[in-house]
Amino acid sequence: MKELEVRSDSHRQMVNITAQVRSAVEEMGAQDGEVRVYVPHTTAAVVINESADPDVVRDLLAAYEAMIPKISFRHAEGNSDAHLLSTLLGSSVAVPVLGGRMRLGTWQGIFFVELDGPRTRRVLVSVLG
Repeated sequence: MKELEVRSDSHRQMVNITAQVRSAVEEMGAQDGEVRVYVPHTTAAVVINESADPDVVRDLLAAYEAMIPKISFRHAEGNSDAHLLSTLLGSSVAVPVLGGRMRLGTWQGIFFVELDGPRTRRVLVSVLG
């Protein structure tokens, strides 16, 4: 297992971590199986989406803001919206590995999604199989 460090600069941000995950897979010597990318935080997520057009990231972040309106949550820390979004987006993704390479689609990338930043976070990468 490899641990990555991801830093965000904004309250909400999507950080493309595809290259770091690819390097971790190579360092672990994985040939065939599945790479699992896991975020051990309750106000962050990890997703797979288009990485070629930066407008997609902007659109997704705007949609996340629109999905969860500013309401009066009871959680005293004031970040219940981040907790809610993390449950909707998810804490892990899996990607097939064949011949030592992740088999993402042509336009796909792996993104760490910061929902309550800026912060420094951990992402765990493991290979199964």
